Formats: sequence, structure tokens, C-alpha cells
Amino acid sequence: MRFVLAHGETAAAIMASTYGRLTSQPAPVVVTRGPGAASVANGAAQATLDRFPLVVITDTVPAAQAPWVPHQRLDQRAMMAPLVTMSATVADASADEDLSHLVGRAVAWPSGAVHLDFDPSAPSPTEAFDAPPLTVVNIAAMAEARAAMETADRPLVLVGFEAALWGPALRSALERFGCPVLTTYQAIGSVPTEGDLNAGLFTNGALERDMLLQADLIVALGLDEVEPIPLSWSLEAAVVRLSTVPQERPYLPIAVDVIAPVDDLLDLLRPTTTTWPPDAASASRSAQRGALRTSSTAFGPLQLVETAAAAVPDHLTTTVDAGAHFLAIMPNWPVAEPLRLLISNGLATMGFAVPAAIGAALARPGQPVLALTGDGGLSMVLSELETIARLDLPITVVVFNDAALSLIEIKQRADHGGRQAVRYQQVDFAAIARASGLDATVVVDDDELTAALAGDWNRPRLIDARIDPADYPHLIRVTRG
Repeated sequence: MRFVLAHGETAAAIMASTYGRLTSQPAPVVVTRGPGAASVANGAAQATLDRFPLVVITDTVPAAQAPWVPHQRLDQRAMMAPLVTMSATVADASADEDLSHLVGRAVAWPSGAVHLDFDPSAPSPTEAFDAPPLTVVNIAAMAEARAAMETADRPLVLVGFEAALWGPALRSALERFGCPVLTTYQAIGSVPTEGDLNAGLFTNGALERDMLLQADLIVALGLDEVEPIPLSWSLEAAVVRLSTVPQERPYLPIAVDVIAPVDDLLDLLRPTTTTWPPDAASASRSAQRGALRTSSTAFGPLQLVETAAAAVPDHLTTTVDAGAHFLAIMPNWPVAEPLRLLISNGLATMGFAVPAAIGAALARPGQPVLALTGDGGLSMVLSELETIARLDLPITVVVFNDAALSLIEIKQRADHGGRQAVRYQQVDFAAIARASGLDATVVVDDDELTAALAGDWNRPRLIDARIDPADYPHLIRVTRG
């Protein structure tokens, strides 16, 4: 088992969980007691809410010493409980079957973080680990779902993250069904973004609303409750939900809820006759992208995305940070298969892109990785640039550098702190990257960016793109309403 040394616990957790998501294997992050356990919390939350498998292993003050060792003594299991899917004390005496169950729980859908508090001298744990309940297929619900899809004039599919993990059979079923598809951020690539079925993204925002209003049936395929923007649902079309697991709080008003194994769910997507125009999906996607464009000629986020997208190599994995820049990236970035564009959606945490890029480069050795991050998110994980250089990973980091927390600045009211609450001084990230061992350059226009991206994708490098943020208010109005 390879050991990778990171600089921060949260970044290490994001690296491990990204590796786990891309390999479908539980990946561990090991941290010390007290401050290490406290610092890993955001990484555990990211894994759980973004459905990335992770095993968080914490050292702890042994139970036998707890009465007289207050130093670094925290109730770590209580602290981690809201952030993980399961927590247990493990010891040298732990049974193999218990450990297998705990580690396996990280991968089982909905994936997430599992916490193991390691006390080597503790007795064998007394927790009872129940087997997951068997899925009982409701035959009547399946028949009702099939009838709804066969009689609808304009069924529209919403593909969520769970379905994106179902493999090539998903795309075959969607092509067989033949209806327009909207994907969530984390399911992007389930059908190619430039293909005939892709109608754009589903966020529960404003950008895709015209397409949703044209549908008379919505098929929510593996849609997770954590994925949509938490705005009210006002559409009148009936919703059929297809998933392998029940949801306690389904986000959409569900008319028919089918819980079944993947093969049974995909079998419901049979060829159907609809009144959708042949180009309905591609026309919707083009209209959405057109609505995002502005007349600005400045070097801004849209220009950066367009230039970068035209320059990327094949077999690329792209990671995207939280921040205003993702509003330009997600609707416009070409993706041909699932898990080639990764973003923190359930937690939407800043500081995701760079450590996720490290995890992706380790999971897909020899393949180039592109991390698209803002200046705020990069500042949170700057020390991990040394990790990229030390491991000599084929990662290109592009920084949308406008010296501001732009997404927050757009939403900020006049009496909420002013510029000092959202603005930084200009930082030379290229200089910091070079000091950390990366090749690095500053770019200020499309031509310089094109020249920088034409370099070696197999070398660790950073491109500090000094952009004009003027596009951002328009992007948030169009996407969010």
C-alpha cells in the first residue's frame, strides 16, 4: 500500500476520497489524535456529502489512559458522528469481518466517510453491525413507472450521481430510451456533453428551466437529494424516481418511486415514441450556452474556459473548485464520460480542486489532470503544490485570479462589510508555485494562455490567469435567476 504524505489533513482526505471514487475502492486517510482529527473534519464532510468513499483512521488517547491524560483528548467519535456514515472504535482485537463491514460501508451507495477510532489496547468492539436490508422490488411500482413513460409525450431524464456510477449500461439504456437528458454536476458525462441526447445540466436553477417546462414527465434516474440547488420545486410534470436505495427526504414530489437493482431500473428505459423535435436536446444545450455569453472582449472567466477547453488533451481528468468560476466551467466544459469532471457539489467546499487533482493523478497514473481553481480556494491548499512537485504528477493548475471571493462579492449587500470582506491584495501564485517546485507562468490574455497550455501536460505546472471578473454577475443571474 502506497503512503502519500500531504501537508494538511483536509487536503489528504480529499486526495484519498477522490482516489476512492475513481477506483471504486475504500481509500484511507490516517491522522493523529486531537488536532489531526479536528483538522480532517472538512475532508470527511466532503466525502460524505459528495458521496466519495473514504476511511478516516484516527489515533486516539487509549481508553485505559483517558482518566489521567487530558492532553489532546477529545470525544472524536462524537465529533465525527455528524460527518460520517458510520463510526466505530477498532483495536488489535477487532475481528476481520467487522473491519471488512466497516471498510465496505464506505463504498456502498450512498458512499461516504467511515470513521475508525484506533485504540490498539481496547477490547474487541461491542458494536453490532447489521447487514444492509435486502431490496424488495415493488412490481406494481415498476409497472406504473413503465406505463407513465410509455404514455408520456415528452419525457425528460434527470441523471444523478448514483446513476453515473452504473457503468456503460447506463449510456446504452439512455440511448435506447432516446429522450433528452439533463445531468447533475456530478453526473456530467453520463451522456457526452456534445452529443445528441445531452440537453445541458440540471441544477434546479434558471438555466435549464425552459427545457423542464416543456416536459410532461420527469424521470429522475439515480438523482440524489443532495445534488439540486435547494430552491422550491414548482414544476407540474409528474416525477418518476428510479434508484437502488430509498431516500428519507426525496427532494422532488415523487409520483412513482421505484427501488430496484440497476438492471431492473435500466430495463424500464425502453424505446419510446415522443413529440420531442429530433434536435431538442442539442438546441436546449446551445440556447443555454448562448445565454451565458456576454459581449465583453476582456480576458474573463468565459474566455479562459473557451480557450482552455480547446487546448486540453485526450484522457484528461478535470477538477473544479467551488467559487464563481465554476458557473463558467460547468455548462461549457466538454466531457465524454462520467468521472472525468469532478466537483464538490454536496458540500461545495473551497480547496477541493488541487487535492482532488492529486487523488485523480494517483488513481489514473500517466494521465494528465487539470485543476481549475479560484484564488481563494488555492490559497487554502497552497502547501499541496509541493506535494504535486514532490510526486512529479502530471497536473496543470489554472488559477482564476481576480483577487476576490467573487461569488460572495456578487451576493454581498452594501451593509455586509464592503470590499475588505471579499477582496485580497494581488498574489503572485506563479512565484509561489515556482518556489514549490512547479513550472509556472502568469497569463493576462487568450494568446498567452494558449501558449502556456501548449506546454508539457506530463509535468507539474501552474498557470496564474489574471482575469477580469466582470462576467460573473451576468453568469449568476442566468444560471440561478
